[in-house]
Amino acid sequence: MDGLRALALLGILSVNIWFFAHPEMLLGVLGAAVETPADQLVRFGSAVIFEAKSYVVFSFLFGLSFVLAWRSGATIEKAEPFPGTAAERSLDAYETGVSETRRSVRRFAALIVLGLLHGLFLFAGDILLAYGILGFLLLGLRRISAKAALITAAVIYAVVAGFLLLIAGASYAFENMMEGSTDWLGDPGQAAALYGGTAGQWLSFHLGAYLLVLSSILLLQGPLAFAMFLLGLVVGRARLLERIAGGEFSTAKLLSLGLPALGIGALISFAGAWLVWGPPGSTGHSPGPGAELLGSALHLAAGPVQSFGYVVILLVIFRAAAPVAKLLAPAGRMSLTNYLTQSLIMVVLFAGVGLGLAGELSELAVGGIVLAIWGSQLLVSHLWFARFSRGPLEAPLRAWTYADR
Repeated sequence: MDGLRALALLGILSVNIWFFAHPEMLLGVLGAAVETPADQLVRFGSAVIFEAKSYVVFSFLFGLSFVLAWRSGATIEKAEPFPGTAAERSLDAYETGVSETRRSVRRFAALIVLGLLHGLFLFAGDILLAYGILGFLLLGLRRISAKAALITAAVIYAVVAGFLLLIAGASYAFENMMEGSTDWLGDPGQAAALYGGTAGQWLSFHLGAYLLVLSSILLLQGPLAFAMFLLGLVVGRARLLERIAGGEFSTAKLLSLGLPALGIGALISFAGAWLVWGPPGSTGHSPGPGAELLGSALHLAAGPVQSFGYVVILLVIFRAAAPVAKLLAPAGRMSLTNYLTQSLIMVVLFAGVGLGLAGELSELAVGGIVLAIWGSQLLVSHLWFARFSRGPLEAPLRAWTYADR
């Protein structure tokens, strides 16, 4: 599970960094077209591989961790709250445990606080606030049957994806009528100037963007995240990850499920990326607002399908190549720390309170920064766990969660 988290961290970084490098994206504006084929391929590849997929994986793991924490919370102190160590050691305490209810409440309350601080001062696209709020809903539905959970998740996905595809399709069909519809959002170059300007300019722009983005997070990403919570809940109860790791399901069986899902999702994502960025390797493509919206809707629709393929195939790889999972695991064990640290690093790099590089770097250079940050986090995580048992933020969060022991 920690290996999955570590790779999801790479995906989240690969998506989030563009909102720092091109802050006009926080306002829903794509900005200027890319200038070189290499730059275009970086953005195209990032969209196809990661956009609307990585947070889906994290959301699934959140629901799974919820079950594991409840099982282990009664007598074992080694189950981490949200992103932390993989709590594979479990007891049959899930259906009971008044104390674990209190711990869940404290855990989700802490996520809300962390999410507000993260959103207000680091990244307007924060997801922790939504996780904390929706965590209380998950707590209330913890006894939901597997069938009801799966039906609920499917309905949420169908409604959100269907609604967005309908609106986006209509917008794309009447593209000409939408000309100038995003003018009210302002000049993209001005957004970069404000974000990379003085501390006051940066904070003013950031807070305004946060209020704008928050509604999208809560109304679109939030419901889909909750659908993935429910899937994680079902998988956790059925102990599917443990059963896969134990060899109960053959590689052929798993690949027969994972590869088609990955292929279908990737094709839909490819179409979405084509709408927004043009053919792979092309330059000068400038989509209208309808094409941008439809591209985003296709990515969102593809997210759960493609993510399912990712998870299944990665579990097969981890089962066959344990050293790979071992290499990735430390970063996943302190994924909360790494997630927030990514935002801090990017503020230092791109905001005016730091180096002010917003709008200054090529897409290829930004892609290099992604690999450098993620690679550094892998290394630092290994070094950290050579001396400590929990991550820098995971330790106090766990202490707060279990303060009633």
